Amino acid sequence: MKIQTKIALLFTILTSGIIVALSVFIYTFGSESVSNSFYHRLEVRADIVGHAALQESKSTTSIYYDIKERHLGDLPFEQHHIIKNGEIEKARQLKERLPMPSAFYDNIVRKEPARFFKNDTSYVGLNINQSGKTIIILSSAVDLYGLEEIENLKKLLIVGFFISMIFVFTFGKLFSTQIFNPIRRIIRNVKGISAHNLHQRLEVAGSKDEIDDLTHTFNDMLNRLEITFEIQNNFVSNASHEFRTPLTVISGEAQLGLSLEEIPPAAKSSFEVIYKEAGKLEHLANSMLKLAQTGFDGTKEQWSPIRVDELVLSVKEAVDKIIPDNQVDIDFNHLPEDEAKLTINGNQTLLTAALSNIVLNSCKYSDNKPVTIIISSDGTHSIVEIQDIGIGIPDREIAQIYVPFFRASNTERYKGFGIGLPLANNIIKKHNGTIAVDSQVGAGTSFKIHLPCSKASF
Repeated sequence: MKIQTKIALLFTILTSGIIVALSVFIYTFGSESVSNSFYHRLEVRADIVGHAALQESKSTTSIYYDIKERHLGDLPFEQHHIIKNGEIEKARQLKERLPMPSAFYDNIVRKEPARFFKNDTSYVGLNINQSGKTIIILSSAVDLYGLEEIENLKKLLIVGFFISMIFVFTFGKLFSTQIFNPIRRIIRNVKGISAHNLHQRLEVAGSKDEIDDLTHTFNDMLNRLEITFEIQNNFVSNASHEFRTPLTVISGEAQLGLSLEEIPPAAKSSFEVIYKEAGKLEHLANSMLKLAQTGFDGTKEQWSPIRVDELVLSVKEAVDKIIPDNQVDIDFNHLPEDEAKLTINGNQTLLTAALSNIVLNSCKYSDNKPVTIIISSDGTHSIVEIQDIGIGIPDREIAQIYVPFFRASNTERYKGFGIGLPLANNIIKKHNGTIAVDSQVGAGTSFKIHLPCSKASF
């Protein structure tokens, strides 16, 4: 998950928490307000009914009821129960029939507000004294309008919550996108910088914030990289000439010495050793220079579309020139039906050198036994698998085969410098590919190389 999406989600979660808390407050406050208002209306009616019951004159009683009906009206399911002094049995029956708790009746006796709500019904109780007479009135009603209003408020809050979450997440996404635009610009610019354009620098926005600090840090790093790459580039360019010239002179002088007819056998043997070791040194120097070139991407070669099957054929030709009697066989039985899936983007010379090194190692360490090259594809990568039946690589040493100058413990009787596989690995990695190794001592080794197909082939 991208950071900007995480920020949008975190912003949405925090905001939703605030909205939920506010909604609960509004719902609770609204419910209490509606409930208190209805309790008050019910208490007013209970008070009128109670005073009417205390009147001895029927005309006065009718006046109370007339006021109630004319100015207040009846509430839905309104009921009043009057308990006069001495009506103990009636009080007991009402207490058993009605659902109010003991605290409700205690509040009536103490002349405190007695209110209770259950099953959508509101209950109130009043203790009324007048002219030395005392009565208790229990009233109940259902606040249909208030309950509907509270239900509508709940629906409104729920719907409003989900709608607000959509808006919050959308605006949070837009906000995080806006915030991360400078970082995206930096990423695009950094992706466009390679060893060929290390002089390029990121543009400083001048906002004097963390983005500016990040930009300056990248530019400082690019300055150091440019200096380092320039030093290494100059070394590779100059070392090639500086190494080859004296080695050529040494080889030439050794050949000249060998061409002399009247020289002592000991001198001739020395010249042969010098000529042989100079050749080894020249090969080692060339290998090291190639390894350095692939390590810092200093080649000036242009990349182009390459057919993997044609690449393998060129590798076979290169191996034939070095080991004419090789037993390298190319298996074309697994080629994909779509030829475009065999097209990769790369440098022909470098890839030929990489695969040739692996194939030559397979020939050398299998004592020139059969070596099979299988070409296939998994849809997104072209796959080249090189199998031999050689001495194999010990399990504990496989992880080190790409370390320059490392040689496995079972290769003492074979000549080499431990540069071929590191060179091949660098080239494959330069082409965004991978090498997988499967080996068993005494049974052979398999190198499986995955190279990404060219985008134009999809």
